[in-house]
Amino acid sequence: MNNQLPIADLFVRYLENNCTADEVRQLLKYFDSGENEEVLRALIQAELGFTDQSKETTKRTEAAIAKVRSIILQEIRGNQEQEPQYTKPAKSFIMNTWLKACAALLIFGCSALVYWHIGQKAYQKQQLKQAVTQPGKRKLLQLFDGTKIWLCPSSSLQYPDQLTGNYREVKLEGEAFFEVAKDKVHPFIIHSGRMQTQVVGTSFNIQAYKKQDKLSVTVVTGIVKVTGTTASGSSPAQVMLKPNQRALFNPKTGSLTGENYPDAQQMLKRKDGILTYNGTPIQKVIADFRLFYNLPIELENNATGCLCYGEFNTNRPVNIVLEQLAAAIIGKVIFEKDRYILKGGCDER
Repeated sequence: MNNQLPIADLFVRYLENNCTADEVRQLLKYFDSGENEEVLRALIQAELGFTDQSKETTKRTEAAIAKVRSIILQEIRGNQEQEPQYTKPAKSFIMNTWLKACAALLIFGCSALVYWHIGQKAYQKQQLKQAVTQPGKRKLLQLFDGTKIWLCPSSSLQYPDQLTGNYREVKLEGEAFFEVAKDKVHPFIIHSGRMQTQVVGTSFNIQAYKKQDKLSVTVVTGIVKVTGTTASGSSPAQVMLKPNQRALFNPKTGSLTGENYPDAQQMLKRKDGILTYNGTPIQKVIADFRLFYNLPIELENNATGCLCYGEFNTNRPVNIVLEQLAAAIIGKVIFEKDRYILKGGCDER
């Protein structure tokens, strides 16, 4: 076994569905030994953060185990056929291995449901501080672990000033860019209404304003796990994101999708107030300008079909940036009755 991975690393690879067939057999054989049962239990607790032993948690766990039992037995039988050196009676082998391997498959197949309830309960017990940004204002925060958070206008963040459990957890309403300090032992979790984002150490942007039809998570570096659930609390959906990908979550329906997003690097500038657009509908651009400047900006009907290309630095005076926007769509901007109006543009004949 000189070239084999440590069992903890192998266990994580199994949960991420990255194990080879030989590694799966190695893992099952390791946990078939009664003396290694405590190791398995410790790994499971580390992955799920089991601090809650309530009847509700036990009930959900048992239901999840029953749900995946047929899958577990199928995998064990498959491994049994490939490993003729096993001499234990078939029934004993299946039952013993099932009891130990069940928890591992439980995590892989049903961890989202279990963690959702446990994580929410543990998070609610923390003593949190709060940072709030007013319309048109931004703020940079640094947490106790070195994590940096750029909070966008009209946003709020609840966060702890010290580690209080197995996870580093915050609550976001609005938009923020996260540069999470790496800590494999204590994953970082962002609660945004019915959406949760979990990472170890990475950088990404979350847009989760209450009035948004769809919340989004855009990954710049690292790997991010996004989980979303419906108002009824039914089984949540889950996606894994890599760099230059994003997730879109509809909080009303609970639908969660992942997609490639080549413009993810733009989020590095957005956190500093520099907005970049590559064929973005003008309505979205105007909405961003209203958010970052906290000023009434209107759009004439004949400009609503425009697509915008360009980079705009909202640290500059609004009149200069709006003139730049007007030039980008071949229109003009006027100031009238304490408001800015963007006239003409690409649809004008």
